[in-house]
Amino acid sequence: MKAIIEKFVSDKNIALIGVSANKQKFGNSILGELTKKGYSVFPVHPTLNEINGIKCYPNVQALPDHVNNLILIVNPTLAEYLVSHLNDSPIRRVWMHQGVGIGPGSNEAIAICKKNGIEVVYGFCPMMFFSASGIHRFHFWLRKNFGKVPAEFNL
Repeated sequence: MKAIIEKFVSDKNIALIGVSANKQKFGNSILGELTKKGYSVFPVHPTLNEINGIKCYPNVQALPDHVNNLILIVNPTLAEYLVSHLNDSPIRRVWMHQGVGIGPGSNEAIAICKKNGIEVVYGFCPMMFFSASGIHRFHFWLRKNFGKVPAEFNL
């Protein structure tokens, strides 16, 4: 999984499903943090035209061809639906956000990605790797010390 995570972190173009008109949603926080870190984020939302001044795309098929990474911050049922509809999109890698709670990484969603040749990361918050400072560094430390991070990672 380390190689896939490194591809995500090194590619400055990332699609994001999980933004909301509700500014308190975690997807909006990730949008802001990734943007501050210099990433070009391409929010996907079926009804929003823009979020925080950034254009939203109605679906993954509408994304520019150079956007190969997708972070999902949705429930498992929606994740299963979304990853089963990645055909005819530029997405080649999916990160199923795992923070507090169960996250989108159901066995079915993971299996769908693998079956369709989509590289998948699951089991942790992407910000532990994209922004290894502050609370994210502490989160990484907790996960690492309690056996919840791939062994090959060190910050």
